[in-house]
Amino acid sequence: MAIRRSATKRHGLPTIVQLRLTPAPAQADALAAAVQVCNQAATVVSRLAFQHRVFAAVELHRLAYYEVRGQMAGLGAQAAVRAIARVAGAYANRAPARNAPTSSARTVLSPMTPG
Repeated sequence: MAIRRSATKRHGLPTIVQLRLTPAPAQADALAAAVQVCNQAATVVSRLAFQHRVFAAVELHRLAYYEVRGQMAGLGAQAAVRAIARVAGAYANRAPARNAPTSSARTVLSPMTPG
């Protein structure tokens, strides 16, 4: 199957291709096992982050990398790093905005009346 370059690709813009994976049953089982190990690693990292109250990515990496690699047999370096980054990102999304007003300072807007 030949893939043609689009006009935008010829001008240097990136192309995104979506593919549907159709693994063999053995490959699907191996992929599911790898995802399960990565999710377990993220759980370990999240527990460490919460226990030590460390949520920034770099500090969390320093705290959790060797711990999670030691606990999770078969977890590769890249998977450990991605699990740490995923947990740090999840905690970063939960943090309240620093400049946002508190709930007591918010004003209640009245509903607009049709005019």
